[in-house]
Amino acid sequence: MKRKRISGAERKAMILDEARRAFSKYGFDGARTQDIARAVQVSEALVYRHFPTKQALYRAVLRRAIRDQNANHEVIGLRDITPRGLIQNLRAYFNVVAGDGPEEVKEGFRLLLASVAGDAGYASLIYRRANRMMNERVRQALFRAQENGDLVGKLRNVRNTSMFTEHIGTMMNTLAALPAQGMPYAGDRARIVDDAVRFCSRGLG
Repeated sequence: MKRKRISGAERKAMILDEARRAFSKYGFDGARTQDIARAVQVSEALVYRHFPTKQALYRAVLRRAIRDQNANHEVIGLRDITPRGLIQNLRAYFNVVAGDGPEEVKEGFRLLLASVAGDAGYASLIYRRANRMMNERVRQALFRAQENGDLVGKLRNVRNTSMFTEHIGTMMNTLAALPAQGMPYAGDRARIVDDAVRFCSRGLG
């Protein structure tokens, strides 16, 4: 049977997919271009034909991850600016990062953590973009919760509230990649997500 010919664009996309997996798992220094090439079943020379250096490949992966951030915001961004909407948004977020979310999204969060452990340039950019995309809606939801009496006490700093939630989700996502016997949490994924939602909701006041 004749093997289907893969276009250059398709092969480049396959290299980027595998590079994302490698960089999210091993970080920039630990990921090896020869392993990426082997997984895609191409020569390392072909990888370098598309991306002249390992740094160029890494930057291409990060550029695509930034585009994915926009798409993810459309899926799990806060739409219902009410206390109930805020809780539903927390549940949707934790379900994605620690439950049955797409693997490319989970790898994106692990890329974020790898950046924090490295030069942090990519992580800083992603956090700034996340704050711009989410914080005003979160502020409005918290204000309405306080007006309704659903939130007691002084309003938390919105930027810190968003970042604390993001950091919990990022670590949950990383731990979710462990084998079942290495998982430090108790209960199944649904219970873990539920506990995370309750924990963060309590933190809001």
